[in-house]
Amino acid sequence: MILFGLALLIGVWLLSVYWLDRRQQRRSDGYAWAKDVLAGGVLWLLVFGFFWRTLSGAAFQPADGGDLVSFLFPTYRFAAVELSQGRMPLWNPTLYGGAPFIGDIQAGFLYLPNLLLFLAAPAFPYETLQWFSVAHLFWAGLGMYALMRTLRWPLRPVSRPAALFAALVFAFADPLLIHFGNLNLIAVLSWAPWVLAAFVRGLMTARWLWSGVAGLLLAIGSYAGHAQSTLYIGLALTIVTIGWVATTWFEQRRFDRELWRPAAMWFVAAALAGLLLAPILLPALELTQHATRTDFTYQDTVAFSLAPTQMLAALATPSLFGRGPALHWSLWERVELPYLGVPALILAFCGVALALPDARRRLWIWLGLAGFGLLLALGVYTIVHGWLTLLLPMFDQFRAPARAIVLWSLGMSVVAAVGFDAVALHLSRAPVVNAFLRGGAALLALAVLAAYTLLFVTQSDPTAFLRASLAALALVIALVSWLGSWALIVARWRWRLSFGAFSALLIALLYIELAAAGAYTDISERDPTQGFQHDAVIAFLRSDEDLFRIDTRTDLEGVWQPDTAALVGLQDVGGVSNPLALRRAVEFWESTGGRATRRYDLLNVKYVLVREGTPLPEGKFEKAFGPVQGVEVYRNRDFLPRAWVAPADADLSNVLPPSAPWGAEALTYTPTAMRFRVNTPDAGWLVISEFWYPGWSATVNGVAAPIEPVNGALRAVAVPAGVSEVTLRYSPLSFTIGLLAAVVGLALLIALIWLTRSSPAPADSA
Repeated sequence: MILFGLALLIGVWLLSVYWLDRRQQRRSDGYAWAKDVLAGGVLWLLVFGFFWRTLSGAAFQPADGGDLVSFLFPTYRFAAVELSQGRMPLWNPTLYGGAPFIGDIQAGFLYLPNLLLFLAAPAFPYETLQWFSVAHLFWAGLGMYALMRTLRWPLRPVSRPAALFAALVFAFADPLLIHFGNLNLIAVLSWAPWVLAAFVRGLMTARWLWSGVAGLLLAIGSYAGHAQSTLYIGLALTIVTIGWVATTWFEQRRFDRELWRPAAMWFVAAALAGLLLAPILLPALELTQHATRTDFTYQDTVAFSLAPTQMLAALATPSLFGRGPALHWSLWERVELPYLGVPALILAFCGVALALPDARRRLWIWLGLAGFGLLLALGVYTIVHGWLTLLLPMFDQFRAPARAIVLWSLGMSVVAAVGFDAVALHLSRAPVVNAFLRGGAALLALAVLAAYTLLFVTQSDPTAFLRASLAALALVIALVSWLGSWALIVARWRWRLSFGAFSALLIALLYIELAAAGAYTDISERDPTQGFQHDAVIAFLRSDEDLFRIDTRTDLEGVWQPDTAALVGLQDVGGVSNPLALRRAVEFWESTGGRATRRYDLLNVKYVLVREGTPLPEGKFEKAFGPVQGVEVYRNRDFLPRAWVAPADADLSNVLPPSAPWGAEALTYTPTAMRFRVNTPDAGWLVISEFWYPGWSATVNGVAAPIEPVNGALRAVAVPAGVSEVTLRYSPLSFTIGLLAAVVGLALLIALIWLTRSSPAPADSA
């Protein structure tokens, strides 16, 4: 499967080389495409080498597994099993007492790479997801290479070494590397440079098809499932569009179609992406009305802002305050930083100082993108983030403003590549560059001196001494990299190095620095999936043929993975912390009054899993299994079936079952369809221990019947006296409308292709 994925990446790259640089190939030698393919191969080798310990199986990354193990692995495996059985995983009964799966945009089962994996290998191991994370970092770098070979400064793209330099900067940028365990986040962001490459090509050639391609790529990437990252790509498109209009007006000083065309192309790309994303976007919007995330306050929104102290230090090194959860001692250990590598920082400055006037005007677009991302990432420390919570729909639902630093990484990668060629190819010079190099070296040297002074002062305090040691090491690496970059630049200016030698040495210096700062950060030899490995307990629970739920909300952290039920096919009232949990479910749990109450029994919990030695209410729970691996299983003596009958005159706002309720037989049960047979002497309500949610429909003996909420949370269907069959199905209208909208989007894309093929190709406008 891994080899298939790599082959697919290579195939896509070959196609990308063809359509992104086809005209350049005709103008140059016939082997131009081979050089681009070679650059992509070098990039893959460098990315593979960066993560060699993880990919070889010698270590796991992140050390504790992060979201990759606690959330994405069981979530993806659940989706894979459902798809392998021929079912669309629209509802997930395994966690939180049941929840809409299609509405959770993080599910990612319609993302093409995920879908191929799920269909080909439903029982894929955890290590596959680590490969996926690495592959997406490579894809991000490859996209940056394609973007740099698409842009013109003003008539030609940057050199291939400069594009490869930018590719490395973006692939290992902090917003991607620090979130190695957030596969859905980096998967979406990895498409950002591809989207921009297609969109910019449309702006340069005035071909509307490219705006459609940009929308298509944005939709494909966004199916990986991280709405905040999709929003940031949209913001990047918006800023590039505004910048393009502004620079065009500055060059022409007149209003014509060249000014309105970029805005119209932006609208086409956004509209097409919205239509193609509708199958997951509309259910996600529906879920927001029923999820706890809508209860966020502004203080929740600005949590994990980028602190100014971290920002300034991270321009030169990400490790001044320690890097990774194990050694970090500042505000937040996993907040993204604006670190790009010292060579990238120097060349970005050179790009601004040395670029030709025509190129500099276009460069301001990318500087604006970088600056906006930096301001937005500061969150609570600037007012810009607060304004956007009022101006942009749903923006107030996203936490961690520091993630906006990806816009900084995008913009600065472009500027650094321009600076690369200004120094290495054009041999441009300016006194301000010499002053910058001298000043930066002097500042870093003083910082190193201060850090070593602290080492002597803090020897008696082990904690302070460790922190001073980390700071000293980080600053020494930054100083050595600064001096090395300076030496290479001077050597190139004095013709001591050829262009090829300079390029290879500077790329190597950047790679070595980035690897020293991040290759071995947050890794561990301990298998993070150990929390899933409870074979004896799982086998015992599976041996019970009843339809029931388990309860793991009992402080099992470190012993039992919260989402184990999704991985092994059980049903749990709990799960890993998720802001998209249904508000009805949360409120019902909080209103039970504890496990000793009859209201708690409404949840169909038959077994409670506890840490060895944890007490439960006496008389109601009896030990059924264990202890094994620190886990004990208790049986609920007052267990209620999944469905039972309440009297017809029952108050549905406050229903409690009798000690021995009239039960119903579960004939079939799947996540999106269930059928019960009930034989009751009197008419009544069939109360079903499933949470009420729009999109579910019911029939009683083949006749449509309404589903009423019970106790504000569960479902009830009226049944007559005698034998009845009650069927419930989940087929959300939001998903159906979304599919229709996607068909419309595909039709529009086909129309764009047809119109483009039938119209003459205009010359490049840049």
